[in-house]
Amino acid sequence: MQLTTPLLALTLAALTTATPPLQPWQVSRLTTFSPSGRPGSSIWSTINATISDPNDAAVSVAICTGKWTYDEPPYGVVNNCSDTPGGKWSFQMLKSDGTNPSPTTDFKLRFELVKGDVVFAGTEKFVVGENMSGLCGASGVCSFGLKEEMTPVLVHQERVA
Repeated sequence: MQLTTPLLALTLAALTTATPPLQPWQVSRLTTFSPSGRPGSSIWSTINATISDPNDAAVSVAICTGKWTYDEPPYGVVNNCSDTPGGKWSFQMLKSDGTNPSPTTDFKLRFELVKGDVVFAGTEKFVVGENMSGLCGASGVCSFGLKEEMTPVLVHQERVA
């Protein structure tokens, strides 16, 4: 019986070292834009994000883009990101639990990465004044993005399927 305990300890140690913890995904770029709302101007607000997975060299950087109108907020809509070898990225915007949620200034993004039959997901919050900055012009056009000193923003993911 005493031989079993050391053998069990060695087996558990080998399993622990065989699966290193996941490094968080990295959002290296994120911008939001909202139009002025003036007659003749675009009706589309947009978000653009660049995300990468440092755990897998085969999964390259993905460009993620979403757009919506004032009448149809983007919350919960799944947007596919650019094609990448080795994996398929998507994201959806979630309403922030902050005091002034907004799809351009205070929101959460839930990223998902599918690699074969395995699915990983992670969510991060983006807020002007914390990890984003920007401004609105006199015309009403607003543009915000990641603060340079906060880049990359880390997204802690977990296996969900």
